[in-house]
Amino acid sequence: MKIFSTSLLFLVFLITGCSTPTKDFNLVFTMESTDIYKLSIEINGNKSYRIQQENLFFDSHAKKERINRSEGELSNKEYKKLLQLISGSQLFECDNTYGFNQNNNTNNDPLKGIIYHLNYTEGNKAKYILIHPNPSNNYPSDFSLLIKFLSDFSSKRIKK
Repeated sequence: MKIFSTSLLFLVFLITGCSTPTKDFNLVFTMESTDIYKLSIEINGNKSYRIQQENLFFDSHAKKERINRSEGELSNKEYKKLLQLISGSQLFECDNTYGFNQNNNTNNDPLKGIIYHLNYTEGNKAKYILIHPNPSNNYPSDFSLLIKFLSDFSSKRIKK
């Protein structure tokens, strides 16, 4: 009985340990419309973030680079939510690309020029995911919620 209890306790420890993301990570999310607009956010395991927004189209006409930057630290609530979404997204199990192999007519699609990049590093493992948004994309569980969280967070924190 004692061996069974110890084995069960060890199994529970392994399961909970494997599902909790490490605090040693780096997450970079970029939303880009080629030659028009670019927004990127980098979040580290120490809760720090850095956001950078570029209006490439207007900057090229003004012949002046005007990068809008914001830095800070996530609140405990935001950080907990982020860790939950990272864990639920199972990023290392995701495909490397989404939305590029579909044969649909995108002539009237306002999102056809938007590309998302997600680069996640945890310890010595890294995952790079490239996304062309499409309603028919089949994402893993919390992946869409993670993208929404990062987009909303960036919009709230970037200086206007």
